[in-house]
Amino acid sequence: MKLNLGCGTDYKEGYVNVDQGECRCDVKHNLESFPWPFEDSSADEMWFQHIFEHFSPANFLNIVREIYRVSKNGATVTLISPHAGSDNYWTDPTHQMPLTARTFDFFDRAKPLFENGKIYGWDDVNFSVEAQVIPNAPNGPDVAHRLTVNK
Repeated sequence: MKLNLGCGTDYKEGYVNVDQGECRCDVKHNLESFPWPFEDSSADEMWFQHIFEHFSPANFLNIVREIYRVSKNGATVTLISPHAGSDNYWTDPTHQMPLTARTFDFFDRAKPLFENGKIYGWDDVNFSVEAQVIPNAPNGPDVAHRLTVNK
């Protein structure tokens, strides 16, 4: 199963499109309500495009754990959000969760920040993380994360 989470107006054929708003989607669900309505280890792929920055920081870890729970081993998770330092992030008053290229390093055992993740009790989640800052003129840069789920 492929999930397009927080799809908004970006309905993707071949995906289960999920949103809580008044838009075309296959499943109406608030992604900050747990658990998500999907079985454990059922998703091969997840897509978050310009939605993660709208989540409350208080729900960050719960969302990360839901991503991990719902994903199969080897699943890929793509997240694209405004970079925390961009005008695009700070201009929109609905943005709550800033992301940088290192945000998910706490969950990657090969990254130095994983040691902090262990201290915080986050070592129950294991991703391989790739991230890059990408241009998004005229709004300022975005950050793209590609997480590979390791179970």
